[in-house]
This record gives sequence, structure tokens and C-alpha cells, in this order.
Amino acid sequence: MKHRSIHTAVVLVLVLTLVSTPAIATAATPTVRSVDSTEQVDPADLSDPDEFERWLDETMADQLERHHVPGAAVVVNDGDVLLAKGYGYADVESQRPVVANETVFSIGSTGKLVTWTAVMQGVEDDRLDLDRDVNDYLIDSAVTVPDTYAEPVTLAHLGTHSAGFEDVFAGMVTDDPDEIRPMEEILAEHQPARVRPPGEFVAYSNYGTALAGHVLAEQSDATFTEYVDERIFTPLGMDDTTYAQPLPDELEPRRAIGYTSQNGEYRGHDPVIWTLPPEGGSLRTTATDMGRFMLAHLNEGAYGSERVLEAETVREMHSRQFTKSEAVPELNGMAFGFIEMDRNGETIVGHWGDTPRFKSLLALYPERDTGLFVVYNSPGGGPARFELLQAFTDRYYPRSDTPIVEPPNGAADRARELAGDYRSLTVSESSWERVLGVMTRTYTVRATDEGYLTTSRLGEPTRRWVERRPGVYEEVGGSDMLVFRVDEDDRATHMFRHAFGPATYERVPWYESLTVLQAVLGAGVVAFLSVLLLWLGGPVWRRWRGGTVPSDRERAARWLLGVVSLCWLAVLVIFLLAWINFNAEAASPSLALRAGKVLRWGALAGTIGAVVATGFAWRDGYWTRPARLHYSAVTALALLFAWQLSLLRVLPL
Repeated sequence: MKHRSIHTAVVLVLVLTLVSTPAIATAATPTVRSVDSTEQVDPADLSDPDEFERWLDETMADQLERHHVPGAAVVVNDGDVLLAKGYGYADVESQRPVVANETVFSIGSTGKLVTWTAVMQGVEDDRLDLDRDVNDYLIDSAVTVPDTYAEPVTLAHLGTHSAGFEDVFAGMVTDDPDEIRPMEEILAEHQPARVRPPGEFVAYSNYGTALAGHVLAEQSDATFTEYVDERIFTPLGMDDTTYAQPLPDELEPRRAIGYTSQNGEYRGHDPVIWTLPPEGGSLRTTATDMGRFMLAHLNEGAYGSERVLEAETVREMHSRQFTKSEAVPELNGMAFGFIEMDRNGETIVGHWGDTPRFKSLLALYPERDTGLFVVYNSPGGGPARFELLQAFTDRYYPRSDTPIVEPPNGAADRARELAGDYRSLTVSESSWERVLGVMTRTYTVRATDEGYLTTSRLGEPTRRWVERRPGVYEEVGGSDMLVFRVDEDDRATHMFRHAFGPATYERVPWYESLTVLQAVLGAGVVAFLSVLLLWLGGPVWRRWRGGTVPSDRERAARWLLGVVSLCWLAVLVIFLLAWINFNAEAASPSLALRAGKVLRWGALAGTIGAVVATGFAWRDGYWTRPARLHYSAVTALALLFAWQLSLLRVLPL
């Protein structure tokens, strides 16, 4: 717990003592938390719908209370619709209940499955080829994928999140529906850098899915939303599903309000305005409409008399298309558009979605002809959805193997070799948005004396892992798995999580670890505050105790370091607040953020000046020796501070 508190609080505590701000939801990496799956149980039977409904009612009531969620909707298919039911409230103030076939929810990235279904329709129609350079389809578009590497980016790469793009969020949201520009303009303006060759690693990319939707539109006689409405929503009878913002008049009264829970009370929020329909943020739908979409995929593309995909295409979409570890084939990878979510030895494919207030999950068990969809209208639904998935799987398809409890011989030595920080490749390489990835998508892995591994991450409890075989670890009391990739020197270079298929975690050098980052920033804050204290208190001290009046050069040097200290503190506060208010800043950068982007260069220039002033201080004997040592130490910390901010791209050197 000591290390975890350091990793989650040091910088914020040091800075937030200077300012007071409300905690506002930010864009987050999905957190997957398993429930205890070590107990062997006999499977229940889905053929008894009454028994299943009783179990689900109890489970959902517990989830809504424990995770502080006002409402949710669930659909379960078992050959046909087994149950579609709402729980809690869509509108707390008016006490409007959630109704599965009426309440309209935002489902976030779960809507990407619609995009990939549409793309595969284009493949069936011979308009698209999964292995062709996407630039071949963008000849008449302002969007072009740069030729950074010899290998071109293809739809196969986009559909498995292996195109090699850095992560970008800018351009995905806006403040006003009237400000939504054509998708082509947004994709061209916010083109992410290609930071690794395609097909090398999986790194989740919203931009990649939006680009695929644009490619489809470029090869069609309709916009993306028009195409999907005609070719998917209409045939499947998804009459309450739309990308429209604001919602059409007939759907607005049925909209679920998104909430956050504060001090035991729910606070409602206005809808987020999303700008790139294919990535899923703007998709609103009902649970029963998503049940129809699930049935089409479970029935190999058919729904009633309609067919949206051929059976062979559906099987291809549900099959593995990207393997993250050849040595550990049981590790979840990527199907086409679908995320592998296998648990308890069951084949499961699906997707989950996150917006600031809504959390959803769709899971298909193709071999069982079963599907599960759930959506919640509060951030507490994030962990709740995975708990529901695990509880459902444990109850109806329990694991048959015996969990490992004790580390084997030699595990302690092997565990120590794996210790370090591992950061998700879903991170910005060119903008201050990198702060989000570094702070929320970095796992710190430690080894215990007994040979276990522990992992900690911002916003997630510390978890414990036991070695299954070298380089492969099983979660103690859960169903997740860690797999490590090593280089030719047997040094771990990457880490993969079984429960989070669309991600790769790269081991970072020591100087980019969270411990070093927090130590440097924390020490810098203390040093800068000490300068400001001396800066303001020096004249008072001299008047009280008497002393030599400093020369103009001495006074100028102190003023310089005081201004530098104030500037660096301001820069840190501004960008931390930008991180806390991430979605708002992405929609419309605040005046403070724009000022911070200018101020950072002033702080850097002042730091260079302070280095020069330090030389003069020692040459000309400014102040006392302890004062010169303090000045030198603060200047050195200012340089280290700037270095760490450059690693975060807050200072893009």
C-alpha cells in the first residue's frame, strides 16, 4: 500500500496543496478487475429463465449499490433473447426508470463493432481489401497516412489495432454540436504520428477505427452514418439507434442521463459531443437494439429474414487475427474488430466502451450461442461490467482447472528480473496528452521475497500474481494472466495482460519510471516553494535582524530564480488541471492551457539564465556559501524538472 500511495498521490498532493479543484471525470484506460474465481463450482443452467432472472436481479442490485450507479440495462441472448431488463433509474430527479427497450444509452467504443461489421460488408462487396494500403482508398481525400515505414498501413492493421499510431484524443470531442466538422477535416488535421511499424504490436487506437470508417465512406455513395443506417440498423430493426447529436426529438425524452456520485449524491451531466462517429462515442442505442446486433453475429450474420454478413465473414471476424505471444497461445489477442475476452477456457469475443459517464460491455460466446450486453450510466460501471462478465462466466461456464497458489522453486529470482515499470503503447508521443498515458496506463511491477509479483496502477488496487511457468503469471484469486516477452539477453521488454487484449506494455528505462518522475517533480515543488519563501521573506528578515544589502546583481539573480520557480509551479499546476479536465481541454483548450504552453518556454529560458547566474554567484562570491549551495541545488532541480516535463511532452523538446 505504501508504494501504491506514492504512485497515485505524491505529485497531486504536492500541487493540490496550492490549489483546490473539483475532481472531474477524465478519459481513462479501461480497468479490468476480476472477481475471485478460485472456487470450483457446478455450472448453473441457462435453460431456466426464472432462476437466471432471480440471479441477475440480485447481482445487479448489489452492483448498483456497491459501485454507486443509478441505472443499468442488460440483455442476455441464448439462441434467442433470454432476458432484456432495466435496473435503477435513467433520470434520478424524475425517478424515470431504465427500460431495456426504451432507454437510450451512450455505449462508447462498444459501437466500434458496428464500424467493423460495416467494413467487412465492404470487403464482401469487393470495394475493400483488408491487405491493401489504405492510401489506395484515399486518393480523393485530404487524409493520407504518411509513409514513415516501408510497410503500408492496411485495414487488417486497423482492425487489430496494430497500425502503429501514437495515441491522440484531440479533435474527438467538441463543445457544441453545431461545431462538428466533416470527418475528413478532423482526421486530416489531427493525424497521429506513426511510431512503430505496422503489425508489430497491438496498441488501441480510436483514430484507426475512425480512419477505417472514413475509408469505407470514401468507397461508398453515402456518408458513414448514412451507410450504417441503411446497411445495418435498418435490416436489424435497430430503430432506436443513432449517431445524431443532439438526439432526435423522439429519442431525447428517453435518454439516460450520465451521472457521477459525490458524497452519496448523484450529479447529472450534459452529454459529451463526439466528432468521429466510427470510433463509437456518439452512438446512442437501447439494450434491446444491441441484443438484435448480438443475435445477428451469433446467427452467423442473419437476423430473421435479413442478412448483414455471410457466415464465413462472421467466423473470420470472431477468429484470432493477431497473436500477441506465439509462446503463450492461450493469451488473449485480437480478432477482427472484436477483442478476445476468453475466461475459464471459454471462447469469448466482444468489446467494451467508455465515455466519461457511461460504461458498456458486449460479450459473445460463439461456441455457446450466448451473448451478454450491459450498460451503466455512471463511472462505477467500469469495474462492475467486468465483474458481471466474470460472475456470469463462473456461474454458467466455470473453470475446470485448479488455480496455482504457491510459487514454484526459483520463482523469486525470476520475479526480480521482471520488476520495473511497464507503460502502455497507447500513449501520445508528441503532445502533452502523453501525461494521461504515463500517469494512468503505467504498471509498476514488483517482486516479493516469496516469488510473487505485484502490480499497481493509478486507480487500481494492488494485485498479486503467481508464476504458472517462466514469464507467465496467474492472478491470485482471479482469472487474469500476465505474460512477459524477453529479448535475446533474456531481459523482459514487454508485458501483456490476458484480460486486456488490445494493449501492449513496454518496459521503460529507469529514468522514465514513475518513482523517478514523482521524486523529481516532488523535490522540484519543495525547492521552488523554498525559493519563494526566501524571496518574499528575505527583505523582512534583513529589516528585523539587519544585514548587508544585496548588490543589484545578487538581487537580479534571486529575482530570476524566484520567477523561474513561480513559472515552473504554474506550468505544473496548469497541466495537472488540464489532465484532470482532460475531456473539456480536448474539446476546447482553456485560456490557462494556452497560457501554459507559452509559459513553459519562458520557464525554460529562465532556467538557462539561472544556470548562468549560478556561475556568476560562485565566481563573484554572492551571498553566503549555504545560500550559494541552495541556489545551485534549486537550479539543478529546475533542469531536472524541465527534463522530466520533456519526457511527458509537457515541454516538447
